[in-house]
Amino acid sequence: MANLDGEIPLEVLIDRRQCKAECRYRWAAGGRVLTMFTVLPARGVAVELISTYVGHEQTPTVVTHLMLGPVGAPAQIRAEERPHEQLDPVEDPRACAYDHANELVESLRAAGFEVGVRIDERSFEQLERVE
Repeated sequence: MANLDGEIPLEVLIDRRQCKAECRYRWAAGGRVLTMFTVLPARGVAVELISTYVGHEQTPTVVTHLMLGPVGAPAQIRAEERPHEQLDPVEDPRACAYDHANELVESLRAAGFEVGVRIDERSFEQLERVE
């Protein structure tokens, strides 16, 4: 099983400016539940995205995204099922990290921001490390 808690360093650009970002993860339920949360405390943005992935090889993966912010926007929550082969928190947590980052980008673009997120491949060493 991977480490229970950790950080995924992100490089985030909002409107072409570097933005402070904190992305952390937590495993639960014997490694079948992965939660990732990213906070962008930038002035005028102030966003928090919490994504949870629940999966098992015999079921689709259930994904929930809770978006708080940006400033002035109402909180939003969305849940969906994805094919296990496409998104598997147990065997492919990296895909969940990319999905989480994509959700962040798409939510901020919908709010009118120009956004870019880069995840260094070394960021996954801790997330995928087997104990």
